[in-house]
Amino acid sequence: MLKIAHLTTSVFLISSAFAANDNNVNYYVIAKQAAPFQIETDNLHSGIVTDIIQAIFEDSNYKLQYHTYPFNRMISILENDNDTNWITYGSPGWGGPQAENLSDIPIYTVNHVLVSHSNSTFEFNHIEDIENKIIILLHGFDYPQLAPYLNQGKIEELRVKDYDAAFRVLQKLPEDTAFVEMESRINYNLKKSNQKKSQYNIQSFSNVIPNYPIYLAFSPNMDHDLQMFINKKLTKIKDNGQINKILDKYR
Repeated sequence: MLKIAHLTTSVFLISSAFAANDNNVNYYVIAKQAAPFQIETDNLHSGIVTDIIQAIFEDSNYKLQYHTYPFNRMISILENDNDTNWITYGSPGWGGPQAENLSDIPIYTVNHVLVSHSNSTFEFNHIEDIENKIIILLHGFDYPQLAPYLNQGKIEELRVKDYDAAFRVLQKLPEDTAFVEMESRINYNLKKSNQKKSQYNIQSFSNVIPNYPIYLAFSPNMDHDLQMFINKKLTKIKDNGQINKILDKYR
């Protein structure tokens, strides 16, 4: 009788553990490079995507589990898809796990800019204008529209680990360099590093990298009910203006 009771208790505990795990949602954050979309400071999480996800799961039965990794490491983990119920952000043109299973509606529209130092006389109009420039790009990120020019050697690239490094290069080599990046990230990181926007020329790069939407990205095998819950709540917080309020915080 004692053995049966012990076995019953063990089965109950195992079942409870699985039930608890079913409520976990694994949220993946890119370390250091994703602000203002994802920001981690002293284990505190914020940013456009993070605030939206937190709003979705607020007062729900689901529990967010935060995982922060460098970009390439994060992609490798998501490609293995060991976590059934994971969430991050992505876009159709990115390919890989950040493009396979997206939310019903977008959360943001991205536009890219070309940043040069104010001491430079450089003006950008066409892709040919940067063929004699060193183009600064962040480590880990792909730029398909630039790839043909990079592969043919028409454009020289310089990869940097973060925004501070990019700004330092622009300051040291104002006539030779330009930085391609999302406008929202440029504006956020200029403020973060206490730099004056007037020190830089920020020109639209949309004729090379067209504007595109950002979505929430889900694991391909996400639980159907969970995905339905997220999409329904996402539509609700967009319709009631909550997403616009979040975006205003980071403009």
